[in-house]
Amino acid sequence: MKFRLSLLACTIATLSQNTWAAGFALNEQSIKSMGMAQAGRASTASDATTLYANPAGLTQLAGTQLAGNVTYIYAPADIKNAQGSHNGTNDGDMIPPQPVGSGFMSHQLNEQLTVGIGNYAPFGLATNYEDAFQGRWFGDKSKVRVIAIQPTAAYKLNKDISVGLGLTVSRIDGFLSGAIAPLPTSNPTLEVEGNDTAFSYNIGVLWQVQPHTKVGFDYRSKTKYNLTGTTEVRDLPTKGKVDYYNASLDIATPANIDLSVSHQLRPDLSVHLDLSYTQWDTLKELVIKNEGATGSLAEIKEELDWKNSLFYSVGAEWQWQKNISLRGGIGIDKTPVSDGHRSVRVPSEDRTVISLGGSYLLNEKMSIDVGYMFLKEKTAVVDVSKISPVGPLSYSAEYSGKAHLVGVQLNLKL
Repeated sequence: MKFRLSLLACTIATLSQNTWAAGFALNEQSIKSMGMAQAGRASTASDATTLYANPAGLTQLAGTQLAGNVTYIYAPADIKNAQGSHNGTNDGDMIPPQPVGSGFMSHQLNEQLTVGIGNYAPFGLATNYEDAFQGRWFGDKSKVRVIAIQPTAAYKLNKDISVGLGLTVSRIDGFLSGAIAPLPTSNPTLEVEGNDTAFSYNIGVLWQVQPHTKVGFDYRSKTKYNLTGTTEVRDLPTKGKVDYYNASLDIATPANIDLSVSHQLRPDLSVHLDLSYTQWDTLKELVIKNEGATGSLAEIKEELDWKNSLFYSVGAEWQWQKNISLRGGIGIDKTPVSDGHRSVRVPSEDRTVISLGGSYLLNEKMSIDVGYMFLKEKTAVVDVSKISPVGPLSYSAEYSGKAHLVGVQLNLKL
């Protein structure tokens, strides 16, 4: 039970707003950026989605503009060389395919000041192993969803430098379940769910260094959550049929720094760079408190000892025809999770990112963006164990993960 409860904290902590590492974090707020492997996402400022990537970019948008998009995520996984203390299946493909959408609006008040608002899903996770999964003692179903609203303002200090500030309110909902131990007289299970609403901020700077070169800087603050919810235990032989505890968890997702550069090589060709740094070392340990519980269940500590991580990418955009643009990019995403802290819920490793995209200008006020991204993850080794009432439980396996993301975005100028 101690290990089960701590997994909720690990799952939530894994899903940072601005990193690919450690789980399929949602970073598809802009389909144009997705088509270049996120290169230049803080410096391009070409539509209303810049509200998320760099709020200062809003000053580059004239009049009133809207952007709405949806991305379909398919992330199959293979499990090989599985071993454990008990038999079971290892089908893999435990991440259900799902769509993710977002919407943004900007409005220019005058030549210096632009405001906007965005509604998006900064991160989320869903895993669902088969009932007979060999490692079910270490994780079964997981679901974390965050919905955020961000009102934003940007101000042009002079013709070359703009600054922006966004205030974010986000709602997080988490759920997980798992088998506790293979007891002779029962098959006890545990479910944990909780939620919270929290506030954070996003500040950005956009600098027109030269007529053909822009530099974008974005800082997204850490988000402090105090999740409250319920721990539900079923079929423990020493307890009732169902036992409930009020649970709470204090956790802060790490801050993120993003630096981008965009350069116009010639009128029809631009190149873009991106470097993203996430301060995962804020997650040293997690403490879960269960009201009314006794013994080791009353306060549970879980050590993480995660490391800071980097994501870097390069991309290009080619104006093929007057109304058609083509894009491509490649990136590397480093995981903060060490071998000793990798779980069946988040079997993360370093990833290579390859993407393609394009835009079609329908008329002066409307355009469509499309993007495809492929993520290939290095083989991740999961090796976990614990002590249960029936003796030691263990599970080890090699996970090979990948993901296919297809997105479409509609842009309007009113």
